[in-house]
Amino acid sequence: MFVNKKIKENRLSICKNCDFYRNFLMLKSPKLKWGARCSVCTCFLDAKTSLTKEFFGKCPIGKW
Repeated sequence: MFVNKKIKENRLSICKNCDFYRNFLMLKSPKLKWGARCSVCTCFLDAKTSLTKEFFGKCPIGKW
């Protein structure tokens, strides 16, 4: 279900250099944290890059 830390970090670095990468403000409230998202699939990248392909962990435009 989850990939190892090295794969996740590699995927995040690819996302950070993508034109569809969006990093919303991190709000100060611990219950309301918004993080980096993909503007194509609208997924939170911290979660999406952690998942295997069988659990929807794949780039919507095929970069990883």
